[in-house]
Amino acid sequence: MRLVIKDYLMQLKEKDELDLLLCDLLLQRGYITDNKPETGNRQFGVDIHAHNKNEVLLCVVKQGDLDRKNWDSNQNSVRQSLNEIKDVYVEWIKGGEREKKLRIAVVSNGVIKEAVKPAWEGYVSQNIRWSEMEVKIEFWNIDRLVEDIQKYLFGERIFGVEMQGLLRKALYFIGEGNYSNKYFEEIIDLYLMQLEGEQNAKKRKKVLAGIYLASQMIAQYAAESNIYKISIMVSEYLIIRYWKFMMKNNVLGRSAYADWLYKFLAAYEKWNNKYYENIKRCCEMENGLPVYNPIEQRVLLYEVLGYLVSYAYYLSFMSGGKVATGEKCWQVVGTIVNLINNHAQFPYAPYDQHVGIISMLYRLLDCIGRSKDIEALLDSQCECLAHLYRRNKQYPTAIDSFEDAVNIYLGTSKEEYVTTGFWGTMLQWMVLMEQSETYQNLQAFLSKDLEEVTKCTWFLREEEEAKFYDRYAMNLAGEGVEIEIEDDFNKLKENIEFIMSQYSDEKFSFEEYSFEALEFIVSRYYGYIVRAKREL
Repeated sequence: MRLVIKDYLMQLKEKDELDLLLCDLLLQRGYITDNKPETGNRQFGVDIHAHNKNEVLLCVVKQGDLDRKNWDSNQNSVRQSLNEIKDVYVEWIKGGEREKKLRIAVVSNGVIKEAVKPAWEGYVSQNIRWSEMEVKIEFWNIDRLVEDIQKYLFGERIFGVEMQGLLRKALYFIGEGNYSNKYFEEIIDLYLMQLEGEQNAKKRKKVLAGIYLASQMIAQYAAESNIYKISIMVSEYLIIRYWKFMMKNNVLGRSAYADWLYKFLAAYEKWNNKYYENIKRCCEMENGLPVYNPIEQRVLLYEVLGYLVSYAYYLSFMSGGKVATGEKCWQVVGTIVNLINNHAQFPYAPYDQHVGIISMLYRLLDCIGRSKDIEALLDSQCECLAHLYRRNKQYPTAIDSFEDAVNIYLGTSKEEYVTTGFWGTMLQWMVLMEQSETYQNLQAFLSKDLEEVTKCTWFLREEEEAKFYDRYAMNLAGEGVEIEIEDDFNKLKENIEFIMSQYSDEKFSFEEYSFEALEFIVSRYYGYIVRAKREL
């Protein structure tokens, strides 16, 4: 978090930003500020005048490093400001204030350069008494500011007023049982709105530094409560919305914007790794996930699986020959395999949308050359769900409601089984994996037991890609296609291949810029279904 705060502070200019932040910091440290910094006013070297019961504090605020140029080269240099304080400002201090200690702080979001240190130290040693007042001159560099902000101001005060209420809620409700993503989503969206149309590079950099700091502050708070999934979701949403911003504004590939994307991705990787290390042991133990009731455990199983699969797929694409990233990918894949093998509940997915996670799993396995595992999982899961439906009328609930999933499991549901994306997607995978025997074994079940159930799938056109990065895209964009059950597997294959060929030429920005993992990040976050396709 120190590095995150440091990144933010380095972007602040001295007037109306760094100086105002310093006023808040001094207030938290127990000082009373006697003036508000204002651009254009003659201040005789003093940007902030503050005091407490023991001392008078005069602050000189400068942006950047203290080097030869800003130490003593013009009327706005640090030395000239200090001399103005000595010659003019100190004379204005009257009464009981003159009995207090006098502290002068040169405050900067940089450091003292080595070339200036001798001159600085000489000035400090020669100026220990001004106008009969003892003087202590200090330099508060960026590391000192970071430390003080962490200690005294680690909260919403380092952001603008419009962000304060949102950030307060985002931090306050961490740890509550039903944390709402809307708190951090509104913060990220508000920052990105400020970025729209901003041509000034420095202002743009400051906005991006702010969004990074705000998101990672929320992530850090969540991590300190051991709720790493919130840390991941904050980072996921930031990546999703930032990609949409870059795509809409035609800046994909520009280094000034891509550098920040890499920073956001590094945070995503960091929090996923923390989550993985925290959950790994439970995944690799037999029935290691908590058991409250069978449905709740299945929901938790698919939640954990979603995080691990999307992270492993991300690592597989980001390895780029890096041994460390490649090794981590294989570690996560090993844990995924153990998670499935150690939890017999896996075949019964409680929600219909969980087919999105299953589809991600198949593509991950295909990506790393384990297509035989896809065939085995596909066959066993489909057979299991067919058996559960025939015996107990159990099936993944179409509306993704925990209450409905429990009622279906207990046999008390009033919900009618009308439509399913689960079986539509699984039929696509049967064709992709040439699982003719599996299909023939299920043909009677699909055509008779589920005769009244529409098996459908969803496709998106490239001209509607922008909607993919918004919530409810599967309801507002794309095309739903019904898949008919055929007597013969070859006929089914012919029909499905024809349907898929209608969308095979659609190319999305994340494919053009070789970031296929974004499809998984978006689908995991919003609960969408990734495309059923073989990894080449």
